[in-house]
Amino acid sequence: MRRFFTHPVIFRQPLLLVFLLASTAAIADSAWHKQSSRYLEQLLKANPDRLPELNEADVTEFYRARKYRLVWSNEQGRLDKAYDLLRVILHAKDEGLDPADYYLEEFRQDWDATGLGESVKMDLLLSAALYRYGNDVYSGRSDARALDQDWHLKNPPLDAGSLFAEVARKSSIAKRLKQLPPQHDGYQALKHQLSHFRELAQQGGWQRFGWGPVLERGMQHEQVLKLRQRLQLTGDLVLDPFPDMDVFDRWLEEAVMRYQERHGLEVDGKVGPRTRRSLNVTVSERIRQIRINMERWRWMPRKLGRRYVMVNMTGYELYIMENGSEVLSMPVIIGNAYRSTPTISGLISYMEYNPYWTIPKKIVLEDIIPRQLRNPSYLSSRSIKVYRGWANAREVDPASVDWDEIDEEHFPYWFRQDPGPKNALGRVKFIFSNPYAVYLHGTPDKHLFERVVRAFSSGCIRVKDPVRLAAFLLNDGTQQKEEEVLATIHLGINQGIDLPIAIPIYLIYWTAWVNEDGKMHFRDDVYGRDSKLYQIFDS
Repeated sequence: MRRFFTHPVIFRQPLLLVFLLASTAAIADSAWHKQSSRYLEQLLKANPDRLPELNEADVTEFYRARKYRLVWSNEQGRLDKAYDLLRVILHAKDEGLDPADYYLEEFRQDWDATGLGESVKMDLLLSAALYRYGNDVYSGRSDARALDQDWHLKNPPLDAGSLFAEVARKSSIAKRLKQLPPQHDGYQALKHQLSHFRELAQQGGWQRFGWGPVLERGMQHEQVLKLRQRLQLTGDLVLDPFPDMDVFDRWLEEAVMRYQERHGLEVDGKVGPRTRRSLNVTVSERIRQIRINMERWRWMPRKLGRRYVMVNMTGYELYIMENGSEVLSMPVIIGNAYRSTPTISGLISYMEYNPYWTIPKKIVLEDIIPRQLRNPSYLSSRSIKVYRGWANAREVDPASVDWDEIDEEHFPYWFRQDPGPKNALGRVKFIFSNPYAVYLHGTPDKHLFERVVRAFSSGCIRVKDPVRLAAFLLNDGTQQKEEEVLATIHLGINQGIDLPIAIPIYLIYWTAWVNEDGKMHFRDDVYGRDSKLYQIFDS
């Protein structure tokens, strides 16, 4: 604000003039605000069809509470906060959103108009844009459950009333608008990669590979040069002493292996059919994949916890995170395509050593009974017992059951597998709160962890090293704690134990993410959940 320094006598007349001018300006300003408020009230009640956001109670109540006084303009034009919002909308692409969704074209047409009517209409446009953008960038532009019925996490909706109140109170809202998108490192890293991949697209992207043989070290082929160029673009070929050579050398082999590791392919250094198909995914498709996963981050709770477990389903990996850093990781097996693992969260509060497995009815009907029919000794070989009744359960001899008579309607039995080395749950079971009977557990089928694609379970998560996981959940993963866990397991007794502190767990479906060393990773859409989001994201 400009300050006037005056002498009490010498500047008496100029002071009077300043006072009169200020009084006149205040009267004019008051009149302008009264007229604009009346006009805004009428226009808001009429509610132009092109501004559906004005139907929202948060917006209408906000204006009513402030007696329809304008938020974004005064008689001189747009306020600083209006420019703050306009800048954010201009850069909405950085968040994987489309600026055109937030009335950008209308702003371009009428931004400089300062008449009373234009200012009122612009005020409503800016409020509508803030409401739409705020909700889209905070909790997603789409309803999570409408597009992914297996998504069961909730990010509480934006408190639009508080946001509007803050906007009215402050002269600058740049900082507040910056806080609306997810602040998670995973989201921010994808945002950075989105910019990088768009730069690649502007440069023309990469060429597609046509049909060709399996390319491997030592081969000379015309496609080798194209492969070099392709892997240089994505940063996989970091050292290339012979960039013009059409022979597949060891540096190129190492680059292919880096590419394969980042894309969940078999890491053999050869460009076979699967690697070739992956290389042929266009940069536009990768951009859309990044945007889809940024949307999933917007569906996530804003606070994950200081310490939590995250299972990245398409990466087939479990992590324990502490203060934003990974302290443990291990391979996992997820549900198969027809018994897919849902996207859920809960609290791990309980573990069970040497667990029994009470087998779900669906698995009994679809898997266990057909195997018993093919092999009458199947149940006994797997230490599976059949019971009738619950309160006073009675074990039944499998040979006495007419299995052909058992179906969904006629099913008077329940099946349980005893603890031991053959138990499908392994030696440790980790229970967390959720309504889908999903939990983590070990497995006797250790060889399956050698597979690249590991979608074999009936919906639960199998972990490769349950002993190590138990040691981390009970303490800090020390060698001594692992030995204590092993000693308890070797007793062979079914035993439950409460964790000292319940820890949050998130089972998440990412198909694009950035790992801790900053490398971009992509995975196949194993459950077909990305395809449902294609309708709202073009490239």
